[in-house]
Amino acid sequence: MENFKTLDSSILSLIILIFIYYNAKNKLEKVFTSHRIFLGLVLTNILLILSDIGAWVFDSLPGIHFLLLNKIFNLSLFVFEPVAGTLWVLYVCYQMKHNEKQIKILKYVLPTLFAINAVMSILSLQTGWFFYVDSNNIYSRGNLYLIHISYCYILLIYSMYYVYKHRRMFEKRYYYSMLVFILPITVGATIQILFYGWALAWSGMTISLLIIHFNIQDSSLNTDYLTGLYNRRQLDKYLKLRIKNSTELKSFSALLIDLDGFKAINDTFGHDIGDGAIKDAAEIIKKSLRRDDFVARYGGDEFFAILDSSDNEVLEAAVTRLKNNVDKFNQESGKGYKLSFAIGYAVYDYELRMKSDDFFKHIDTLMYNNKR
Repeated sequence: MENFKTLDSSILSLIILIFIYYNAKNKLEKVFTSHRIFLGLVLTNILLILSDIGAWVFDSLPGIHFLLLNKIFNLSLFVFEPVAGTLWVLYVCYQMKHNEKQIKILKYVLPTLFAINAVMSILSLQTGWFFYVDSNNIYSRGNLYLIHISYCYILLIYSMYYVYKHRRMFEKRYYYSMLVFILPITVGATIQILFYGWALAWSGMTISLLIIHFNIQDSSLNTDYLTGLYNRRQLDKYLKLRIKNSTELKSFSALLIDLDGFKAINDTFGHDIGDGAIKDAAEIIKKSLRRDDFVARYGGDEFFAILDSSDNEVLEAAVTRLKNNVDKFNQESGKGYKLSFAIGYAVYDYELRMKSDDFFKHIDTLMYNNKR
């Protein structure tokens, strides 16, 4: 305990990570693989910080129970430390327009390396290769400790090389964020290796995850500034993914909603009131659908919703709620304008194999038929 100089930073890091996790977990982006990998990175960092704290707390305490706990926490560290680098490599690949060939290779190579490291970590309890805890319950680094550390560093360095090599395929904001990801964790890990007792590696990773959270994962990149709904960019990604993942047994349905008479509202009351009408329309749509349904602002006065159901009755019920809520708004709002929706809606038919553009045109046609 006397060498444990960084407990405060570890606890602060835990608080930050828990905030990031629950903030990110509640978002519909969880359907995207890269988002799930990001959540995995956050959970891995939480696990490693807890293991790091446990290893320091129980080190050198007398008693067989503390000896066992010391070994368990240190074993957890050595087994799961490479998970962070492994997940980060996969995250980078998925951000790069889904390089399927590269990901397929990594899905074989990375688990193999992880398994080898895990076996060597477990055997270290007897051989002392990576670490050992003596009879006095004092942890020490093993003769092969640098092999384990080199493996972790190589994962991070490879990810940095990969980002730089494919820099033209990343958006500029994404590129710089991913390029600097390894710096805080590398600095923290290097200090921890050189100065025994300073547990800064996973606090450094917390800083790295904050960078990614605010610059890539944060919803401001994926939402419409006026309504808070998802934007066109996120809609395009989500619709393509839902079509790609559809099967004969599992499909989805969608609605295209046009705010009728929006130009008249703008011309009569001005743009500020017009913006208010758009916000009102967005609130009515969200209120009419389930919390986990995907709702986006497609364009100026058009909205697009994707429901996780291929049941026509569920879709019809959603449309009915939408119409009823618009009528209720017009009766109770007391505003000088009334809202009216033209709605096109359909269940995605897997058998037709429509692409996202074709499916959208199909619903768009239905919406204009409704409008007429």
